[in-house]
Amino acid sequence: MKTEEVLDQIAYLRELITQTRLRAADGYPFFLLWGLLWIVGYMGSIWLSSQVWAGVVVVGGVLSVVVGFKKKNELAAPPLLKKIGWLELILFAYSAFLFSLLLLFTDNFQIINSFWPFQIGMLYILAGIFAGRSLVLIGCWLMVAAVAGIWIPFPWQQIWLAAGGGGGLILTGLLLRKQVIKGE
Repeated sequence: MKTEEVLDQIAYLRELITQTRLRAADGYPFFLLWGLLWIVGYMGSIWLSSQVWAGVVVVGGVLSVVVGFKKKNELAAPPLLKKIGWLELILFAYSAFLFSLLLLFTDNFQIINSFWPFQIGMLYILAGIFAGRSLVLIGCWLMVAAVAGIWIPFPWQQIWLAAGGGGGLILTGLLLRKQVIKGE
């Protein structure tokens, strides 16, 4: 390759990554939605039971599909963002498999409650490699909150994960929304 071709390829990759970061920031409604749902799920599991999560997951899934279709009609996602999305979906399915194994081997609620924040944090870190620092930061925060949560007794663990996890997702959603409004 000639030097000019190499520079053109580098410029193309930079543009693709910038475009992917901007489109990833457009996903802020998902952070707001799931932050609120995490708060409802963790706080609800204090007074009701952990079965509240079944309703939270169904409501969250339906609302995520609605928001996703609405966003899809606004602006097409760049190819890299689509590939990241498929990778995240595959890794999420793998995490669900790991969760089913976890349920077979332990009934320790501190570990069970901390599993998903840890896994979601890891997924955000992986996506953040291409989609921006905001995702890496929320991913790291969720993993720290999950690990700390293992040693926090009931009901304080649920309060911690609701505030730290759900609140962290909401804060990330607000920061990404600000980024979209500014067009950064």
